Amino acid sequence: MREISVTNDSFFNIWPYVNELKAAKILSKKVKESELIHKVYRNSTEDFEHILLATEKENHFVKVVVDRNKKKPMGYLLFDL
Repeated sequence: MREISVTNDSFFNIWPYVNELKAAKILSKKVKESELIHKVYRNSTEDFEHILLATEKENHFVKVVVDRNKKKPMGYLLFDL
């Protein structure tokens, strides 16, 4: 996995999926989208992206896994570091 610059527009557009996570109360509606993306990682074959989303709690993240070939999110994981 290598880190992709958050300022780089080449990572997958996750905002429709983020809205679904907010609707399902996985992410708080209070989270500011401009500060939501913490880190973006891409695997060596560039097939998948792992996008870490910040939450309201320190060291708590939601990781969205994206299949870049199918151009869709595969799911999410909750991280408590």
